[in-house]
Parts: sequence; C-alpha cells; structure tokens
Amino acid sequence: MVAMLSKAKARAAKPPVQREVLRVKQCMTLAPHSIGKDQPLAVAHRLMRQHELRHLPVLERGKLVGILSERDLYFLESVAGVNPETETVEQGMSNDVYCVAPEATVANVAVEMATHRYGCAVVIEGASVVGVFTTTDALELLAKCLKAET
Repeated sequence: MVAMLSKAKARAAKPPVQREVLRVKQCMTLAPHSIGKDQPLAVAHRLMRQHELRHLPVLERGKLVGILSERDLYFLESVAGVNPETETVEQGMSNDVYCVAPEATVANVAVEMATHRYGCAVVIEGASVVGVFTTTDALELLAKCLKAET
C-alpha cells in the first residue's frame, strides 16, 4: 500500500520548472555610447542628454579607463569653480569600473550590482566594450519575468 501511494505521489508531482540561465549578453544595452577621457564635461553632458544615458564608458585609445555617471556629472557641475566647458571627463570619472564578460550570468551580476550598489556593469569582450548592463536593464528583465508569472 505504501509503495502504491509513493508511485501515485511521484506521478502527481510536477517536474521542476527548468529556467534558462540568462546571460548578460541577452539583456545588455548593445554598442553603448562612450567618450574619450580628454573630452570636456559639457560634451559628456550633451551626449547623455541627447541619448538619454546615465552611464558613459570612458576610453583612452579604445581601451576602457573609467566610467562617468550622470550623478558624477551633476555633482561636478554643482561645485563652485568647475567649468564644464574646460574640465575634462577624466577629472570626473571613476577609475573603478565593474566589468563583466558577455557570458556572465545575470543572476551573478545582479547580486554584485546590488551588493556594491553599482549602477551598471560594463560588458567587455577581449579589450573592447561591447555593452552596458544597467539597473534599468535589470528592472526591465524583472518586470518581464513578473508579467510572465501572472
């Protein structure tokens, strides 16, 4: 009798849902805009406003050297004596950039971003910037997952 109940329970149990492991390359913003470290802050500001960006990878000779956030830019522009037309991106950028490979899992990247309060992860393939995964990208993905559940 016990063996029959176990078999019945096994048949009634649904198999676990197999979810696809999402990779950053599937959800990132492709071919992000970037800026040279020697460009004036005013150019960065115009680029961010024109393309509705909050993060700009900063390059020197095609190599990633920093990140400039909208928040950094607004802070610098509020400091007395800072002239956005003459001060360079290098003076406002952060050198500490959270970088990931396109094959990194979204779950791992999201945990790191939340833990360290990063606004984005710059996606690097070889020595090239190929994308940016932002908190907005993560929220859009979350919204899509929640809609699928309902």
